[in-house]
Amino acid sequence: MSALSQAICRPCSSRFAASFLHQSQPLTRSFSTSLSRKEQKAAQPQTPATDSIELGAPVTYISESHDPWFNLSYEDWLMRNTPHNQPVLFLYRNFPCVVIGRNQNPWKESTPHKLREAGIPLVRRRSGGGTVFHDMGNTNFSIILPRLLFTRSHGAELVSRAIREQLAIKECTVNERNDVIIRDGQKEYKMISGSAYKIIQHRAYHHGTMLISSSLTELGKSLKSNSPNMQTKSILSHRSPVTTLNHYNPSSTPIHHDDFVHAVTSEFSKVYSDPTHSKKMETNEVNSDWIKEPKVWKGVEELKSWEWQYGQTPEFSNELEGKLSFGDLSTSLTARHALITSITFHLTPSLHESTEETSQKQAFLDSLALSLVGHRYESLDGAEGALGHEWEDEKWREMGNEVIGWLRRVM
Repeated sequence: MSALSQAICRPCSSRFAASFLHQSQPLTRSFSTSLSRKEQKAAQPQTPATDSIELGAPVTYISESHDPWFNLSYEDWLMRNTPHNQPVLFLYRNFPCVVIGRNQNPWKESTPHKLREAGIPLVRRRSGGGTVFHDMGNTNFSIILPRLLFTRSHGAELVSRAIREQLAIKECTVNERNDVIIRDGQKEYKMISGSAYKIIQHRAYHHGTMLISSSLTELGKSLKSNSPNMQTKSILSHRSPVTTLNHYNPSSTPIHHDDFVHAVTSEFSKVYSDPTHSKKMETNEVNSDWIKEPKVWKGVEELKSWEWQYGQTPEFSNELEGKLSFGDLSTSLTARHALITSITFHLTPSLHESTEETSQKQAFLDSLALSLVGHRYESLDGAEGALGHEWEDEKWREMGNEVIGWLRRVM
């Protein structure tokens, strides 16, 4: 094992690794384990640098952690710290969570306060792409390669080939967006894996989800936004019908996480291992309890911060309407980095209210709007505060709290 591997993980000791590395346990599915040198080269990314880069021995890392912040931080650490010429495969599962792309708007892609009520974390990853739902029926994969070998299609093709050839789901293929899909009929398809990418100086990765037995009901509920009028400069998700591997599984035995891991790892080894030149694939188990690397844990802290989770959001505007005890209220606002930059209220008063009363309430709302500028969108942290001596009466304080409570519910 390399010094790098010794520093960050241990040889795989899981049930999967034992069967893969030593073939000591019978497998429920048989896998092809070799390619000719010509076939292997053809299965690797085809770029102008393909023939000039000498690849090192491939390494697979299998995480035993289900913490999305740890797994995403560790993935980023692997990309930045493994040798530039080394093919790396990283596989992991997360407990239920919603993961948005680097340049997305959490309120346009989901309803964050409802996620919090359901105990489902919202996580912003470092790569682009759209929003996905993770649970324990979903396995995540990441293929890390030299930047000069990077193509957007390679990872998806490798994974779809593993599913077709090693899990016997012949309908599995790749669409023009490089999503892994199930072709259902002549024209219709359902996505089982979306794609996202990240490129740095010497390295690049393609990572994606694989819906094996995920709850599609929970997926649909979690990816529903209550802000249809929001206008945003963020990247919007491409909404597609989805399905699971097990829905198209021809075997009477359900596909599980270990089956998918075994299939993809076997395919990765076929493409990048070369036993004749001492380039056998190394497989390592990753446990968060073993990881002492400070950069990994600093990354976890950054991913959990409000500044990254919400403050990364591109500029947006929203229109809100509601019926409050004192009349109908409409609101227009803009926000940048999830901080309110402008907000206005327009009051449609209750019937039989005098013009003077309406004017006074509107004046209060104008004052309240000014006080909300600079506050965090939705949470409005610290918004309950003094609006000046003019509005210290309990009547205005109750009206202000009603407006702020309403905003928190509808934002």
